[in-house]
Amino acid sequence: MLKDYNTWAVFPTIVNVNVLRGKCPCRCVHCPVGIITPGERARHFGQQVMDLDLFKRIALEVATYTHAAIRIHAVGEPLLWADLDAAVRFLNQHAVQSWIFTCAVTEDRSILRILCEHVSIIEVSVNATGRREYLDTKGIDAFHLVTDNIAYMANYIEENRLPARLLLSRVQTEDENSDRQFKTYWEGKGWADDVFIRSYHNYNDLLDAKHGASIKKPCLVHWARASIDCDGTMVCCFNELFKQYTPDVVLGKVSGKTSILQIWRGRKLQQIRAGDQAGDFSGLPFDLPCKNCKTCQPIDTLRDTSEKQLSRKPSPAANKDHQA
Repeated sequence: MLKDYNTWAVFPTIVNVNVLRGKCPCRCVHCPVGIITPGERARHFGQQVMDLDLFKRIALEVATYTHAAIRIHAVGEPLLWADLDAAVRFLNQHAVQSWIFTCAVTEDRSILRILCEHVSIIEVSVNATGRREYLDTKGIDAFHLVTDNIAYMANYIEENRLPARLLLSRVQTEDENSDRQFKTYWEGKGWADDVFIRSYHNYNDLLDAKHGASIKKPCLVHWARASIDCDGTMVCCFNELFKQYTPDVVLGKVSGKTSILQIWRGRKLQQIRAGDQAGDFSGLPFDLPCKNCKTCQPIDTLRDTSEKQLSRKPSPAANKDHQA
């Protein structure tokens, strides 16, 4: 019996915000940015950054929904965004649930303190348990630096009794034993609130497919996650931000005249959800990567999704439910 997911679609649980393009210290083998030579990234992905005023507009809209959170992400590394300090302070000031996904490759501990003080969830994609493995998967010799930064944030959060949650993650490999060892190793350190394995995905065919094709089911992305580019463009899937995306995948553009809510409840996304629920996108008047996606995010899954992680972080008391 087909489950009705329409109650999920009131407003996205996670608003992925791409704040920066084309800059990252890492060369990750599982990332479309990482596999491009650093000198070619600006040409390949662009050099845009999100304007702080646009970020604040997005943040204020998200703040009206107790279940929603902003996830600061990047087609690159968000720690390199010049407005990061001001942005996370603004989020905290307005009691917006927040999440940052970072490699934590930095020697600037002041920015780590700022994250601990103002961000709800800090996720470090450490990916390894030792220097050799880190070098093989992340492409740079920074394992000990990142380990020290993780320990520093854990101690800073504890010593100052801060509410931030520290997460450590790894991209799923084809070696289940190695993935289990990753969890065991980092859980043994006792620094993180949780250690988990992120499901491998190939960014809609930008990377090699692995682990076989997923069973085609309604995808979490269309029902719970919004993905917004540096200029406010909202696309149907975060993976499309790593491409020269076509008008077909664009849902709308957040601006002074158009809200996330208007796009989220707009006709195009309603059509996509109908196709997603039926498992058939052939009747849509636009072309989507969803029809060939091999690494979709099924809703009815036991995987430790970001939504489940977010539910472990209480909503800020200052947030008010939006009456739509």
